[in-house]
Amino acid sequence: MAETFKRRAPSQWGEGGALKEEILAAAARLLAESGREEALSLRAVAREVGIAAPSIYLHFKDRSDLVATVTRRAYEKLVAELREARDGGTPHTTHSPHATHTSHAPRTPRTALRAMAHRYCTFALENPRRFRLMFGVERIVGPREDSPRHPVWLVLGAWEEALAALPGDRSGQVGTGQDALLLWSALHGIVTIAMALPYEVDRRGLIQRADDLLDRIVAG
Repeated sequence: MAETFKRRAPSQWGEGGALKEEILAAAARLLAESGREEALSLRAVAREVGIAAPSIYLHFKDRSDLVATVTRRAYEKLVAELREARDGGTPHTTHSPHATHTSHAPRTPRTALRAMAHRYCTFALENPRRFRLMFGVERIVGPREDSPRHPVWLVLGAWEEALAALPGDRSGQVGTGQDALLLWSALHGIVTIAMALPYEVDRRGLIQRADDLLDRIVAG
């Protein structure tokens, strides 16, 4: 019996970009739902969009190309939001056990780093599927020489930039990259554990734990 699906209306001239975005969104949803790259098929993506599978090849050369684009988009979105927070695109929020208020004090490298950490926490809570897409999907193992090109390193670069801006002229120090990796790893662990627990995440408590971490790692 032939497969049936709701067919998408044919794209008009110049609408190929819209179809490409629909394909990317469908692939992202299916990857996040299954949790396994190997389970993703172009036929399933096409069915989700409502097109014939060969239409995908007009935009992506194969499944690996599609998955790589989806993955890079997700990481680039996170990096953009971290840098926006660092540069003051979102207000710096101060949390205490009794109150939450927005501070309009001049932004320093330390408050910029704190704003990034806060945004990392809220990004995960507000975008759980995208967060899972980046960090929770079982991937097909590729050649080791491809590792340095993986977009995960874009996130590490954002943390390195923030640490290099701290007082003490850390820029150019050998340890800056390692410090950034340790900071990010610890923050990611706090966020991941909070999201794995079987009850609603205490957002204020999560932000407070992020602040405590920064106070310990970048003290002085």
